[in-house]
Amino acid sequence: MRRLLLYLSLAAGSMAHAAPALTLHYQERPPYSATDPQGQVSGLVAEPAARALQAAGIAFAWARTPNQRQLALIQGEATGLHCGVGWFRNAGREALGRFSAPLYRDSPLAALVRAGAWREPSATAATLLSAPSLRLLVKDGYSYGPRLDALIAAAAHPPLRTSVEPVQMARMLASDRADWMLVAPEEAEMLTAPGLRLLPLTDEPRGQTRHLYCSRAVPAEWMARIDRALAAIR
Repeated sequence: MRRLLLYLSLAAGSMAHAAPALTLHYQERPPYSATDPQGQVSGLVAEPAARALQAAGIAFAWARTPNQRQLALIQGEATGLHCGVGWFRNAGREALGRFSAPLYRDSPLAALVRAGAWREPSATAATLLSAPSLRLLVKDGYSYGPRLDALIAAAAHPPLRTSVEPVQMARMLASDRADWMLVAPEEAEMLTAPGLRLLPLTDEPRGQTRHLYCSRAVPAEWMARIDRALAAIR
């Protein structure tokens, strides 16, 4: 009888391990998260997220999911256990979900500019936003941090919005459908194209931190375990 109980206990544990409790959503966005040639998800935010969940003893499965769909799953009324990898923290999102401790801190944001749209070697975000001839392209539903979000919201000329990924956004600049976009220097190399240049923004402070952004259905105790694991692997 004791052996049977032990077998059933081990089998239940094996089944629990085989059925991931949490879905970890990511996008193909090198160098932050991408599927490598071996089929594994890797990158600057993907790897610490996976290590922290493993260290915290939380089973998970990767899912490649567009960012708007991630928001719908995380912020919706559903009870599913969902986390998105690499999200910036802001008050609006925090009211609808749970954030982990930082996975990674970006370098200060820069501007990717269409050649000829701005001829100076550097600029400030405020200067570019006040230039009436410059068309800013932003990703819909994306946050560039509280400071830049506020500057963009207060700009006299509303930005152009798109749902496509940064690589396609850079192509839109190159084809003269917009003049500039905000980028992290970490991914600028992936976005370079003829006719574009990276412009330092001299008023940018330290880069924003990127986090796991999880649905309210993810228990607060799990988030605490994840945070402890992130602190231990730094």
